[in-house]
Amino acid sequence: MFSFLHVADIHLDSPLHGLSRYEGAPVDEIRGATRQALANLVDYAVDNAVPLVVLAGDVYDADCPDYQTLLHFAEQMSRLGGHGIQVVMIRGNHDADNPMTASLRLPENVHVLSSTKADTWRSPDLPVAVHGRSYAGREILDNLAATYPAPLPDLFNIGLLHTAMTGRAGHARYAPCSLNDLTAKGYQYWALGHVHDHEIVHRDPHVVYSGCIQGRHIREAGAKGCVRVDVHPDGTVRTERVILDVLRWMLLDLNLTGARDLDDLRLAVTSGLRDALAARQDDRLTAVRLRLYGQTPLHAQAVRDPDRLVAQIRLTATDVSRRGVWVEKVILDTTPDVNIEDIAEGDTPQAALLQALKDLEEDPAGLDDFKADLRDLTAKLVTTDVEPPDLDDPRVRAALIRDARDLLLPMLTTISASPSRPDVPHAH
Repeated sequence: MFSFLHVADIHLDSPLHGLSRYEGAPVDEIRGATRQALANLVDYAVDNAVPLVVLAGDVYDADCPDYQTLLHFAEQMSRLGGHGIQVVMIRGNHDADNPMTASLRLPENVHVLSSTKADTWRSPDLPVAVHGRSYAGREILDNLAATYPAPLPDLFNIGLLHTAMTGRAGHARYAPCSLNDLTAKGYQYWALGHVHDHEIVHRDPHVVYSGCIQGRHIREAGAKGCVRVDVHPDGTVRTERVILDVLRWMLLDLNLTGARDLDDLRLAVTSGLRDALAARQDDRLTAVRLRLYGQTPLHAQAVRDPDRLVAQIRLTATDVSRRGVWVEKVILDTTPDVNIEDIAEGDTPQAALLQALKDLEEDPAGLDDFKADLRDLTAKLVTTDVEPPDLDDPRVRAALIRDARDLLLPMLTTISASPSRPDVPHAH
């Protein structure tokens, strides 16, 4: 039996999006997460005497800041070489997009497959052949798998490919291919990269995405790592996930229905975080995005002073976890604790506004009458980690109208509760 590690999408020193500084936030640990995950990979390979590591692209990031990142990767690969561990890799779209990645010679135990044609590396010690092709540029729209050679007889053939196959949500369709393109090739294992979620696409032969080794934002939540592959003498394949991440991303929903003040909020956050952290089964640093929902009197305070609410949540998280949790973002998705129908009754400006919002919700196309041009705002959002809403989607626009109503309602109810002054006419 022999073993190898299937690794992809390290994105070394890639910035973790949404990083914010606040008192008690473990900023240094967060910034070094990708480096520590790579060190965990090397430690595992050395400790378990795994003789081969295959890397399916995107070792670096497109905005690799300087040579220090490349030197760090080379140092880690040299650690593997010192224990006789061979590394075979292809360059992915991020690697190819960075002019520095080709300018530094890697240690002799690292074998980078060609970008001009499909290439094959044969192990001098193991019955293994690794086939692959590096990206020559960022956007590869050709079916690279179709150019890969036939399997070599009496060897375990591994195909290294950086691809979205026929398409994966959230990933550009680079190096497109079908599952049949891969299974028909005759290789025993396809080590895929580009998609950051672990997925066993097919068994016998195995077609596998290892996923990234460290999540970088909330859309890469859950455990991250690589895949250990054990090949038995009879040719059967056993796979096992090896978890390597040091920072785990988590989305936590908290129901605040009935919560009346900050003390109730603190109790709800404390309970929710303790339950979530207990479910981790380890003490891994956790980045949490909290979504607060439910009908609550706290909604009015959230609208008036959201910074105070978020500060209370982060203080609570630090106290509960002893710096084991970083609150990446708080989403205020609560609704006001009011009866909309009561406000809507009568002949008042508040009722008229609610009716107008209701009309827009039922017919979002009515927004066109406002002639609002949001293109400049949308263009600015593209440069952040906030996804611009699709304003052409009626369902999205209806949801935005409901959000606007929930923001306005606390102010409407405050005005409604104020004593009337007969000498002051209503403002329409």
